[in-house]
Amino acid sequence: MKFEIIGAGALGLLFGAKLLNAGHEVTFWTRTNHQADLLTKQGYILEESDGSLHQIEASKFQAHQIKEAVKIGEYRENDWVFITTKQRHIDGELLSIIQSLHGERTGTLCFQNGMGHVEKILTSLKGRQIYTAVTTEGGKRIGTERVIRSGVGKTTIGIVERRSPKSDQREAEKGIYGDYRGESLVNTLDIAGFPAFLSKDIDREIFRKLLINAVVNPLTALWRIPNGELLETEERRKLLRQLCQEGAAIYQANGISYDPALYEQVSEVCRSTAGNISSMLNDVLQGVPTEVDFINGYLVEMGRSAGVSAPGHEMVWQLIRGLPSTNRISI
Repeated sequence: MKFEIIGAGALGLLFGAKLLNAGHEVTFWTRTNHQADLLTKQGYILEESDGSLHQIEASKFQAHQIKEAVKIGEYRENDWVFITTKQRHIDGELLSIIQSLHGERTGTLCFQNGMGHVEKILTSLKGRQIYTAVTTEGGKRIGTERVIRSGVGKTTIGIVERRSPKSDQREAEKGIYGDYRGESLVNTLDIAGFPAFLSKDIDREIFRKLLINAVVNPLTALWRIPNGELLETEERRKLLRQLCQEGAAIYQANGISYDPALYEQVSEVCRSTAGNISSMLNDVLQGVPTEVDFINGYLVEMGRSAGVSAPGHEMVWQLIRGLPSTNRISI
């Protein structure tokens, strides 16, 4: 298969490396010319969670600055476009570029946290099928030369069922090749080393992840701790419970299903990813904008529209927004 990966951060490079090693064709699309040049000159190293190293030779892949996509016509005939960039980067210019990477039968898979981006992509791609991924795969990028995989995770994909103005066209496409396409991708990812599953109700998975991210990510970012340390003191556990209870009330008011044992579910996520640094904490440590508007901000707005207050989520939302964006801290 031929994959176009938009965003050469830790997740994009991780998926790209495993797909390359499985014999697939991969092109990375980067935000800067500098990163594209470094990748094409020196390649990079994937370090698996067991410590094994895999050199990804530069000759195995291509890398281009993302704006070059509109000039390279050959990339219109590909199998999949993976969008692994941060949600804040999905603006009008990037959406236009994403369009240029799509051929007649190209599939689209989104990896973003939070909510709001899928509707933009659906509108931009004029009713095409959009798949989204809910993954517990994680990694840390060390410069441009190394990616460390935090552990073997689980990746669930599915067709987003939210409707666009051309939903009839999407339903027709789904009937022709939608299920086969999803099954084929799941098999490809599984063979490449990513345990993958196809969901018939991916929206449920998305809302489940939104709630977990809204509880775990801002607290780790504010306290500068890995996920597992959220359970170490009663003060931290108390705030975890509050955010879980507020989130559950918002979902109930909006008719969205959730696990009644939500706090226990979040606690298990903290234990199973104990050493992980959340994406929001990583953004704070790097001094770059976070995705808190699309996670806690989105949840708070859901609550307001249903007449449900969420003071805990509103507090952490504003606290994260108020952090100095240029303050870089080591951990």
